Amino acid sequence: MHRTIPPPALFLCILLAACAREAPEAPANPEPHPEEAAVVAAVEQLFEAMRTGDSEMARAVFHPDARLGRAGENGINFNSADGFIEMIGRPRDEVYDEPVWDWTVQIDGRLAQMWTRYAFYRDDEFSHCGWEGFQLYRADTGWQITQLIDTMYRGDDCFHPPGREPAEESGQTS
Repeated sequence: MHRTIPPPALFLCILLAACAREAPEAPANPEPHPEEAAVVAAVEQLFEAMRTGDSEMARAVFHPDARLGRAGENGINFNSADGFIEMIGRPRDEVYDEPVWDWTVQIDGRLAQMWTRYAFYRDDEFSHCGWEGFQLYRADTGWQITQLIDTMYRGDDCFHPPGREPAEESGQTS
């Protein structure tokens, strides 16, 4: 039996045409999964509590056994979230603002993590930047932060949130 095999270019065209017909079209602007939006909302609630000085709002988003960590050149330190929550509610004249952006959220059942860039400002004065990792647990009342760990950079190593880049003459880079 003799078969005619199409030339490789023709074979590739046939294969690509078949694949193109089978591939579903991706939505133009996919909506975030509702659970992902809920994780982001829990983290943003913490930063709204910081901006407004509301320790009760902050406490509501933390798991009772939550801890905070900072990873630096000299190692890593962990503390209970209680001191941080109390600091949020102390009266002060300046606003603590910590925008986050470029996040990634992963969820499996009742466990989630969020990895994001952040920058910290006292009023409009830039202080530092870094990366934060949040681990969250979905309790019956909603997502709770069980752990928050961050890095902290200053000066030339820093990046800034969109729309808050420093003027070029400051020497800081985005």
